[in-house]
Amino acid sequence: MPRKERIIVLSVDRDNDIGEKAGVKGPIIGNDDVMKAAIKLGMADPEDSDFNAMFQALRLNKEMKKQYITEVAVLTGDRNVGVQSDKEIAKQLKHVMGRFGADYALMVSDGTQDENVLPIIQSRVPILSINRVVVKQSERLESGYYKIKEFIEETLEKPKVARLLFGLPAIFFILYAFLGFEGWRFILGVIGIYLFLKGFKIDNYIHAGYDELATSMNRRRFAFFTYIVGIAVGILATYWGYEAAITWINIGIFELASAFISGSIYFYFIAFAVAWIGKSLSSGERRGRTIASVVIFGFAISLVIYNAADLIIRPDISMANFIVSIVLGFALILAALLMELKK
Repeated sequence: MPRKERIIVLSVDRDNDIGEKAGVKGPIIGNDDVMKAAIKLGMADPEDSDFNAMFQALRLNKEMKKQYITEVAVLTGDRNVGVQSDKEIAKQLKHVMGRFGADYALMVSDGTQDENVLPIIQSRVPILSINRVVVKQSERLESGYYKIKEFIEETLEKPKVARLLFGLPAIFFILYAFLGFEGWRFILGVIGIYLFLKGFKIDNYIHAGYDELATSMNRRRFAFFTYIVGIAVGILATYWGYEAAITWINIGIFELASAFISGSIYFYFIAFAVAWIGKSLSSGERRGRTIASVVIFGFAISLVIYNAADLIIRPDISMANFIVSIVLGFALILAALLMELKK
């Protein structure tokens, strides 16, 4: 007579509900022991899907005994689902295979989570078939739950994505809690600023500036000091620009912007010049003439912009001032170019 094939019917409880709820330690081997464990779990929690999977394993074991030599077993993992639970399942599977040398395995699954251990089982015994127990109201819900859970876990491992998906909404909720409905104006403003920075790649320059500031603090202390001075002057420039523009707020957008520029442009130039000189002197990569030419170039641009803005907010002044600033600007730029070319 041909040899009958030996098949092990396996049910897997990856998160160890059987142990946590029914107090039964795995592996559970044999029809009677599996039946007792299933009844204990059913008494503890009749809605647990592992309860259904265990009875399905018992049913399949009974049906297949007519043609094969079969055994039924339940493998339990650990409530810390992942490496720890899978190591426990691998250990229990080794014990089961030592007790019953199977040619094939038939796996009974109650959902996506338990099927993650398929590679572990296949490493010991070929899987002949997978029988999924569908608890009618929960299969899609459970699969959706684990997809959402995996998405959240993967997202939290990526700091940039986590800040976007969780950090920004958290800030919005906090602002709404403190400011109420008026907080939405601030929230929309924050969203607008964020989209503006991302859309024009300004955040890359901000990151580069932060990296330069951090590096200079450790390696080029003089440059770091000049950066701080430049930032301080830049903040003051913004304040003075705001003070100059506030009186034009109801006049027009061009007048408002021009007043801000006329009140702050020279101070922004000073902030830039101080930071540039500090960086150039600390790095030692640029000659004195090159440093001076860049400063002169910046002053020429500031001169022309200031006079253009001044002409907008004070149209009664002579156009000659603006023309003179352009001519003087050209002269300064020419002088800067000659300084760079001169050895």
